[in-house]
Amino acid sequence: MTTLPLAGTPPAAATTCPLCSFVYVPGGDSCREHGCPIATFGCATQHCPRCGYTMPDESKSGAARLIRRLFRRQPSPVTHTAGSLADLKAGSFGIVERLQGPPDLLARLTAQGLAPGVAVHVLQRLPTFVIEVGETTLGLEKGVAAGIVLRQS
Repeated sequence: MTTLPLAGTPPAAATTCPLCSFVYVPGGDSCREHGCPIATFGCATQHCPRCGYTMPDESKSGAARLIRRLFRRQPSPVTHTAGSLADLKAGSFGIVERLQGPPDLLARLTAQGLAPGVAVHVLQRLPTFVIEVGETTLGLEKGVAAGIVLRQS
């Protein structure tokens, strides 16, 4: 005797939050538990139940894919291989892999546009780190810059 799979939608794949690395199923029970009014109909955002980081779901949102393609900044040929932002020289580029530090600091950095997958350009190192993230210029202490881990290229 063989059994057939039940009809209906297949379960959604688990997603990892780029900010806190928590693994969850978007649109699943976690959205309903937090009282999201559009969780039953499906939405084009992903919301991490642990840290609250909200990001567009590019598989469902054509506008998010278009914006990502239009504003993707190509790093200069002078890229860094790995390490933290504190290791980069002035004038270098890097791609953020993850952020480390207290949750309130991570929330402030994310609000300023610093998130995993974003290209950063180091403008100066002394007396403080000055970086450019998209159209935003940020000043960071050395300890904060050391908590910004870069992707290997």
